[in-house]
Amino acid sequence: MTQRVAVDGGVDEVEAYLRERGMTDGLPIVPPTPERVAAAVAASGLAADHVVSDVPPLNAPATVEKIAVNAVMAGCSPEVMPVLIAAIDAFCDPQMNAHGVQTTTNPVGPMLVVNGPIRHRLSFNYGAGCFGPGSHTNATVGRALRLALVNIGGAIPGEVDKAPLGWPGKATSLCVAENEEESPWAPYHTEVGFEADEDVVTVLAVNGMWPITDMHHEPDQVLHHVTHGLAISGPCGGHDAPNPFPTVLVMSPVIAEMVASLLPTKQELREHLFAEARVPLDFYPPYRRQPTRDVLEKLGVAMENDRVPIVPSPEYFVILVAGGAGGLQSAGLSCMLGMPTSRTVISSTGG
Repeated sequence: MTQRVAVDGGVDEVEAYLRERGMTDGLPIVPPTPERVAAAVAASGLAADHVVSDVPPLNAPATVEKIAVNAVMAGCSPEVMPVLIAAIDAFCDPQMNAHGVQTTTNPVGPMLVVNGPIRHRLSFNYGAGCFGPGSHTNATVGRALRLALVNIGGAIPGEVDKAPLGWPGKATSLCVAENEEESPWAPYHTEVGFEADEDVVTVLAVNGMWPITDMHHEPDQVLHHVTHGLAISGPCGGHDAPNPFPTVLVMSPVIAEMVASLLPTKQELREHLFAEARVPLDFYPPYRRQPTRDVLEKLGVAMENDRVPIVPSPEYFVILVAGGAGGLQSAGLSCMLGMPTSRTVISSTGG
């Protein structure tokens, strides 16, 4: 049962009450009044006491009503509740390793990727500035997930969440939709077993993002820049060998079209990245070089001229198309501790 508390005063007093108890993300919140929470619960199409999942590390039950409270606090419109419910269910899947993500010293946090017609119905931004400000849906859904992970799962920074620094993308969780219409390839969710017209949310555990900005206009130059932009940043961090978790490549439609003119399928691109997005072994300090060789031998991966792949196999590259036509830009994101997990979004109308 969700605890109900009466707070004397107005919005400022409610916010102060919650902030003093570590229940906000530091930003102003919308008071979770019974009326607002009830509207969010109704939009889910589920009973208020329905348990979506148990959220680590407390393993506290995430009921629809508790999720609705956090959605209201984040400023969500009621109709996004099915997306948020699917995201929490995906995050708590064992392959996401939610306990590790919630408690690690690594600055890892969830990133949401939305696919399907729901992108239009709920006005998710998948175009220009999709990782930036301006989209109410993107911002509030990501924020609601973070609030739920703290308030239900107990991942309070400095107490349970042990990351010394964190990173800005973790503050309210990244939330982006894929630009399926302008992608030269099939959308991500169809690669992992869903139909093109299904509404799907995917959760990835990411710990950083770096831009790969290109000033070239020839496809082969762009492909070279994207490939080596992935190799020189991030993924060769603290491991003795390839990062055992995925690397995400997000390309703007313009970049994706140029790359696709050379590599018509995502699988061809993944194989190219595995072969070419590599780090010279001497980039690693001497004490890590032999352990790296040992792990690669165990994986059955050839180094080829002492060049270390940044992931264990081509399948560890997650390739997305998002953004607008404002420039030649891609981005790399390094995953840590968890594997991508997807769920169908079930709306209150059953679609």
